[in-house]
Amino acid sequence: MEQCFVIVLVALTLTCSEGDVVRDTRGVFTKNFFGGVWGNRPPLMEMNLPKTTCTCKCGERNEVSRVVGGDEAGIDEFPWMAKLTYFKKFYCGGMLINDRYVLTAAHCVKGFMWFMIKVTFGEHNRCNATVRPETRFVLRAIANKFTLSNFDNDIALLRLNERVPISDAIKPICLPSNDDNLYVGVKAVAAGWGTLTEEGKVSCTLQEVEVPVLSNEECRNTKYTASMITDNMLCAGYPKTGQKDSCQGDSGGPLVTERKHDKRYELIGVVSWGNGCARVGYPGVYTRVTNYLEWIRENTQDACYWIEGLTIRADAYMPPASEAPNMRFGYELTPSCQNCGCGQRNEGGRVVGGSPTTHNAYPWLARLIYHKSFGCGASLINDKYVISAAHCVKGFMWFMFKVTFGEHDRCDRPDKPVTRWVTKIIAHNFTMTLLTNDISLIKLNEPVMYSHVIRPVCLPRYPGQLYTGELATVAGWGATKETGNWSCTPRETELPVLSNELCQRTNYNASKIKDVMLCAGYPETAHKDACTGDSGGPLIIRTESRSYELIGIVSWGYGCARKGYPGVYTRVTEYIDWIRENTADACYCAH
Repeated sequence: MEQCFVIVLVALTLTCSEGDVVRDTRGVFTKNFFGGVWGNRPPLMEMNLPKTTCTCKCGERNEVSRVVGGDEAGIDEFPWMAKLTYFKKFYCGGMLINDRYVLTAAHCVKGFMWFMIKVTFGEHNRCNATVRPETRFVLRAIANKFTLSNFDNDIALLRLNERVPISDAIKPICLPSNDDNLYVGVKAVAAGWGTLTEEGKVSCTLQEVEVPVLSNEECRNTKYTASMITDNMLCAGYPKTGQKDSCQGDSGGPLVTERKHDKRYELIGVVSWGNGCARVGYPGVYTRVTNYLEWIRENTQDACYWIEGLTIRADAYMPPASEAPNMRFGYELTPSCQNCGCGQRNEGGRVVGGSPTTHNAYPWLARLIYHKSFGCGASLINDKYVISAAHCVKGFMWFMFKVTFGEHDRCDRPDKPVTRWVTKIIAHNFTMTLLTNDISLIKLNEPVMYSHVIRPVCLPRYPGQLYTGELATVAGWGATKETGNWSCTPRETELPVLSNELCQRTNYNASKIKDVMLCAGYPETAHKDACTGDSGGPLIIRTESRSYELIGIVSWGYGCARKGYPGVYTRVTEYIDWIRENTADACYCAH
C-alpha cells in the first residue's frame, strides 16, 4: 500500500508541475504536502459543493496618505496584496484578481515546487507573528511562455486550494477593461515588502511608491539596450533622477493606477525586473497586463470576478476577441540565436586601484576552478564556450576544471552559482618563452541558460580596430595589490588602451610586445592595473550601441601596477576567425 501511494504522489508531481525543475525535498516533502496543499479537504470535494455568491467589488483601495524612495502603506491600504512564501521564507509578491486566483511573475514560480508555495492575504507587517493572516496553498501554478533569457512573458497564475473570503482587508484588484490602453504618462503605484535600498534587507511592513508610466520608446532610449524592452513590458519610474523604484523582493507584486470614471484601481503591471534599484537611467520594468487579458480569462474560468458593477462568474463571461499583441517568445527565439542580446552590462559604479563591482555587473564573468581551487578568470562568449588565457589551462588536466557563472562573492555564497564542467580545451599555439597566442577556448558539458545574471560578452565587430586611446574596463577576483590576497568579490578598473608603439617604449623590452598583444594602463603613474588571479579575465569596451565587446584577455605583466610596466593583454581582434572556427557548434547572440 505504501509503495502504491508513493507512485501516486510522483504522478501528481509530474503532472501538476508541468515540467518545471523539481528540487530535492527529502525530509520535508511529506510534512508540507499533507500539511496544507489541499487545505481542510481534498480539492475534488469542492466539485459537489454549491457555488459561492459573488458579491465582491474589485479595485477598492482603503485610502490613506500616498519601495525605494517610497512610503509605508496604510494598514490594508492595498487589500489585493498577497505575500508568497517558499519553505517558510518570503520571496515574492502577488495580487488577488478574483476569489480563486493570484497573479504574480513567472520567475517567482518557474523552477519552484508549486505545492510548497504558501500565499497569505490581509497582511501588513509580515514580521508580526501575533497576527494570523488568511492563508492559502497552491494547487496549480500556470506560468506563461516565460524565459530567463529576456524575461518576456513574465506572468503566472496561482490557483488556490480554497476560495478567498472577500472582506475589508481582502479584495481583488480590477483587471483592465481596455487592452489598447498604453497608460503613458499615468501615475501608477507599486507596492511590496521588498528591500528599501538596492543592498538592503526586505521590509517588514508593506511599502508603496508612485511612479510615472513611460512609453516603450522612451524606455528603449534609456541605458537599457533597446532589444531588452519587448512589447509585453511596461516601464515606470524616473530614469533621469532614479529616485523611486521597486526593488528586490517586490517581484510579482502589482503596479496599479486609479481609473477616472469610478475611482477604482486596475492592475496594469507586474513587477518583473530592472538593473539595480532606482538607478539613474534604469526605470523599473513590469509585465504589461493588457497583453495577457485573454490568457488570464481562459485560465481562470472557474473563478468569480466583479466586472463594471456586475457580479458574474468567469465561466459565463468571455471578453471580445482582440488583435493578437506583438509578442516575442523567448523560448523560441533564444535557441535560434535571434533575440538574445550580448554585452549587456548591469550598470553600476566603478583590480589594483579599482573598486568593487555591483552584484553581477558583468554577467559574462566566469571563474575557472581546478580541483576545488580558484585559478583564473574567463568570459562567456556563447552558450557553450568560455574564453580565457592559454597559460591558465596549458599543462593541466582538462577534466579537473569546472566553470562557475552568476557569481559575486566567492567567499560567502548565499546563492549557489551555476556550474559547468569542461569537456574540451582548445589552447592556441602558446609558449611561455614568447608569451604569444595566450588564448584558449573551453567547451562546457552543457549549454548555459541565459538569465539576468548570466549573459555573453560580444566579440569585436571590426577585426582591424586597434582601440588606441579608448578607455577599457578590466574586471576579476584577483589580488588588490602585488603581494595581497585575492578578492572575495570581483573588482573593476578603467584603463586607457595604449598603442603598441608606446608600449614598446616603456620599461618592457620592445621585442616582448608583439602585434597579437595589447597594452592598457598608466605606465607613468601605475595606479591601476590587473593583477595575480585576474589572468584569463576580460578587458572590455563599451560600444555606441551600449553593448560591451571583448577586446583583450588578461595575460601578463611585470608585477602589478609598477611604473613603466602597463598590463599586457591578448588582442582578441587577432583571433576572431580562430574563435569562430572552433566554436561553430555554439549559439552566438546577435551583436
